[in-house]
Amino acid sequence: MRFVTAGLCLAFSAAPAFAGLEICNDAGRSLSVAIGYADGDTWVSKGWWNIDAGDCKTPLGGDLKNRYYYYRANSSGSAFASGDFTFCTTSQAFTISGDSECAARGYESTGFRKLDTGKTAKQFTLTLVDNSTSKSETTPKPAPPPPAPAPATGPAPAGTYGEPYSNMANLQDCTYEGARTCSFHADGTKFYVSDDGRTPQFVFAIMEKLDPGTPIEVQGDLEAIYDRSADVVLRDITIRPWTNADSILNRMQGSWYSVDDPNSQFNILGSERDNTYDGAITGRDYISVSDWCDSFQGAGPYLYAREEETGESYCYAIDSMSDFEMTLMYLPGGNFLSYRKLD
Repeated sequence: MRFVTAGLCLAFSAAPAFAGLEICNDAGRSLSVAIGYADGDTWVSKGWWNIDAGDCKTPLGGDLKNRYYYYRANSSGSAFASGDFTFCTTSQAFTISGDSECAARGYESTGFRKLDTGKTAKQFTLTLVDNSTSKSETTPKPAPPPPAPAPATGPAPAGTYGEPYSNMANLQDCTYEGARTCSFHADGTKFYVSDDGRTPQFVFAIMEKLDPGTPIEVQGDLEAIYDRSADVVLRDITIRPWTNADSILNRMQGSWYSVDDPNSQFNILGSERDNTYDGAITGRDYISVSDWCDSFQGAGPYLYAREEETGESYCYAIDSMSDFEMTLMYLPGGNFLSYRKLD
């Protein structure tokens, strides 16, 4: 498949001719590349591989062990491909364990871009291409896209697009990069609703007006299920009455810091918790509040958190909750975690 960002064209493929992560340079100029990845509980960054134009290098050999990797590419000392995920680097060849306190350890904190190799890939090729140069002589003109389907004026019968689905959920947001897409969370899974002509327009009109975390009830067809997300075509959506769990989640909205370590912070928007340490992004969790969490029941409420990247889940008993302070008890360890609100 091919993914395009400003100034770059990145061609991704799972090629059978090698094992590991291969990076190819079709940018027409030399590039220096570094990579980052998780090695157990430790983040590791390595670099630099100097890749001449038209050449390829394999920074990681053997079968891939992770789904997500991170990369940085420089051209003549300037960023060619970068992102919001920070790793420690140096200007010389390096292998660095840990992605925090880079400056204190004599390193630079450098932005990397996230790479999704797929759920089961054992090998993967990333090709870097510079879109700023003309491609008229080498790239055929793409065929015009097929006409968009006519918007649905009413709901299709249940089961038209997949298994019938209904549930209580919490709205997340609507985005407009390309086709309009709205999302909601339920049962630790993020559901996406695409404006492709199958979901009635009134559903999108309702979702666009709601704040993140608003309690909703949905009905539709479950089209596809992935690791921690799913695609759904909706027939109907209603705003359901607020529960105690919804109210607690609403009070959690905003930015918080750890009383024990103020460098450890997170921001909650809707049902998503973005974690940072010393300003560096460390991950995102899908969260929910309920009267139970895995095997823990009674003496709630509980906060359930599921890592977006790994799918690992965590349970916390909500010991106390106010507008500006929150104390959670991590389970099953029983240690208390105290937080205060930043905003």
